Amino acid sequence: MSDSDAPKALLVLKRALMMPLPISLLVGGALWLALLHGNVWGVLGLIAGIAGAAIYTTLKVQDEEFIRESIRLAHERERRTDGMRMEFRIEELDIESRVKMKTIVRLQNEIAEDVDNSPIDAVATGMADTVGQTEELVERSLAMSRKRRELLRYLSKTEKSGIEARIHSLQGKADAETDPARKAELSTSLQAKEQELKDYLAIEESADRVLTQLDSIECSFESLRARLVRIKSGKVDEWTAARQELQTELVGLNTAVDSIEQSISEALSIGG
Repeated sequence: MSDSDAPKALLVLKRALMMPLPISLLVGGALWLALLHGNVWGVLGLIAGIAGAAIYTTLKVQDEEFIRESIRLAHERERRTDGMRMEFRIEELDIESRVKMKTIVRLQNEIAEDVDNSPIDAVATGMADTVGQTEELVERSLAMSRKRRELLRYLSKTEKSGIEARIHSLQGKADAETDPARKAELSTSLQAKEQELKDYLAIEESADRVLTQLDSIECSFESLRARLVRIKSGKVDEWTAARQELQTELVGLNTAVDSIEQSISEALSIGG
């Protein structure tokens, strides 16, 4: 058993032990021991209960269907827990980002479920890395959205029209000024305001790019899901081909997110 298989084996064993029959056998053996006040028949009853539970558990951990179901249920529990945490974080976003993120999270969950419910175990194993990449993209999307909230916060405190009006006023004064010293001061103020406007527009553009990228991720996830749904057979070749397509698209999405993150970092350094 490899290190990566150990956690799966433990969760299968845990589920097997928590099934009604082994619990009943163990509890029954313990009660039998207590009723007989610990005499030899009571001890034998307890041993029989433990042996029965052990046999049942051993059979279950070797049952492929039971193993598959245990892993699927564990994944569902993990996704529900992660989903609740994610919901709290999404609710903090602006309305547009919130709507996009909820859709992206839903689609990612559906992709993960499609893989879990694939007709053959080899598919779920082979696609695990792909599902992991979609989960990573969801996290990166949320991180982008949270940074977008910071950009919007800066934009909400500054009005572009006010900056533009100030530039227009300074330009008029500089053009009309005849005193060289005063004209130089006005020119310096004008340059500062023009830079402020450029920074404002850069921040505005970065905030818009986040929404555009969220749109792209949403559309891509819809496409990924559609491809998985279309594969109904148990042929490994079809799933392998789909996996390669998904990997290519996910690499492209991650590259695009890299570019957006760089833009956001630059914008945040301006806004800060």
